[in-house]
Amino acid sequence: HNFTMKNFLLALSITILYTALPTVQGFGLGGGNKARRGAAAKPSSPLLDDALKGYPFVNDDKTKLSSTFNELAKLYGDEEALGMVKIEPRVLRFDAENFEPCLESWTEQFGLEKAQAMVKRNPGLLGVKPSLTEDADSSMYGSYVVAALRPSPISLAAWGVLLLSLLGNQDFWTDGGFYNGGGSPLQ
Repeated sequence: HNFTMKNFLLALSITILYTALPTVQGFGLGGGNKARRGAAAKPSSPLLDDALKGYPFVNDDKTKLSSTFNELAKLYGDEEALGMVKIEPRVLRFDAENFEPCLESWTEQFGLEKAQAMVKRNPGLLGVKPSLTEDADSSMYGSYVVAALRPSPISLAAWGVLLLSLLGNQDFWTDGGFYNGGGSPLQ
């Protein structure tokens, strides 16, 4: 298929709408305990109950969910782990054994604080296998995009409406779009 602006905008609008779905629970990147890679294992995070209360899925093994959250809290800090679960509850379903090797790889590339911040911006990176972390520049840049698109479901809905209106406005595109003074897409 040929690349067209219409296809690009359609893909972008779908991405924005997909990204907006978990935003109802907020951005949640507050301060809190700063964790260090290789920190001593705690028996249980004091925020474990809060993380499990906000977990929307049923019929999952609470022991595995607890273990995954505790590993996340060990590597990123209690408050940060809870914030990531609020942003993306599915992180508790990810393979916790991948968390530390991934963080180690990203730490070698960016430093510990930048690696942790990248994952806090895009908790979906916790689902990445360690073998896929060798060149993580795109993940770093993508984490900023994901974080920028997350703050407000209202702004995301507005962008989605704008993009969908651009998609449906054939005159706008045949007149050259933005590059040729194609006029307002909402006329």
